[in-house]
Amino acid sequence: MNKLSKLPFTLLLSASTLLAAEPTVQEQIDALKARILELDAKVRPIQRAEVTAGDKGFSLASADGSSTLRLRGLIQVDARAFGDGKIDNDAIVIRRARIGLEGKLNKTTDYQLIGEFGNASSTTLLDANLSLNYSPELILKVGRFKTPVGLEQLQSDANALFIERSLVSQIAPNRDLGIQVGGELNNKTISYAIGVFNGIQDGGNNSDQKDANDGKDIAARVIFQPWVNDEGSSLAGLSFGVGASYGLQDTNAKFGTSYRTDGQQTFFTWNDATLSTGRVSRLSPQFSYYNGGFSLLGEYIVSNNDVGLAAGSRTKLKNDAWQLAAGYVLTGEKASYKGVVPANDFDRASGSTGAVEIVGRIASLDIDNAAFTTFADRDKSATKANSYAVGLNWYLSKVTRLSLQYAHTQFDLAPGANPSATTVIKNSEDAVLARLQLTF
Repeated sequence: MNKLSKLPFTLLLSASTLLAAEPTVQEQIDALKARILELDAKVRPIQRAEVTAGDKGFSLASADGSSTLRLRGLIQVDARAFGDGKIDNDAIVIRRARIGLEGKLNKTTDYQLIGEFGNASSTTLLDANLSLNYSPELILKVGRFKTPVGLEQLQSDANALFIERSLVSQIAPNRDLGIQVGGELNNKTISYAIGVFNGIQDGGNNSDQKDANDGKDIAARVIFQPWVNDEGSSLAGLSFGVGASYGLQDTNAKFGTSYRTDGQQTFFTWNDATLSTGRVSRLSPQFSYYNGGFSLLGEYIVSNNDVGLAAGSRTKLKNDAWQLAAGYVLTGEKASYKGVVPANDFDRASGSTGAVEIVGRIASLDIDNAAFTTFADRDKSATKANSYAVGLNWYLSKVTRLSLQYAHTQFDLAPGANPSATTVIKNSEDAVLARLQLTF
């Protein structure tokens, strides 16, 4: 065959080779996908942080989510009206105004830094702490935070059932500086916390960071939730446990804080000469139960304190308090220790109501009669207070809450007491309280 006759076969073979070498459409698509994944892997580590804003506030997060920064805020504006007619105490107040930062670094370290600006005369460092997360079972926390004793005291101010905490929290320790370990055990059926703290008095805050003695308080709390993992069980929302503390207080400091009613009127004050003289111990059995929209909380606390005068009397005082509080969400949302989240935000145009909750509470605080008259003035301070309160909470959205409550407080007086007409303990307190709250 001559060269001319071979030409058609050569051209045909060349065309076939070219067609075979050209990738198909699917091969081109697969190649592009592979290239995109390769570029994404290179770009992702240098992506800018993700910024979000919504009902959870404002936050900044790294591309891989290992580090976050969240802006937190809480504003509570209260109105108080009393039925005594003899004391000029009706008022509109800024109850709390907080701003702060919290988040995590490299997945292992949580941090919190929050300031309180609600006091017109001063600004307070409320929380300042770090947490090292070794595992869910073992978390180390250091800095300033709430002492692990009281059930209601440990609940967030924004999520409490009532506008003000009960009489129990008057003698439970609040924030202190310390070192704590805690976590969840046995598939979250047990939670615990135990720590060493500088030590604070009943109802007190360690706000000045002073500790004038070598003695420290040991505080601990353990909570059991045996049925928390039993989905559908009516007991899944039941928890019970105990909190306690024991330690040595500063013997050079004035003892105690004043105790207040639901309307924030002072009904008991320790004399200025009363000092801590040694040991303080507290014990607080407690429980909570949540089932659908129903919530029930109960706790008791007893506090034993060594008190005395600079030169003179020494004694041990036993004060105790208890409370039982319940709530029910009328609009069908679930109740929880972390508050109520409305299924739909309030919107008048669409007819959405938000979430509505009714609440009720009884509480009592009994002060040792031995406190009178050496350590407290019987004409200015009551030896016992009994409180009854009902209210309505309206959750307009995840961040906005409007509360209206009525509280009645009765006082028992020490033998021989004769308070003046303008003293809070002269008559029972009837208070109507209202609050508008914004939290994020």
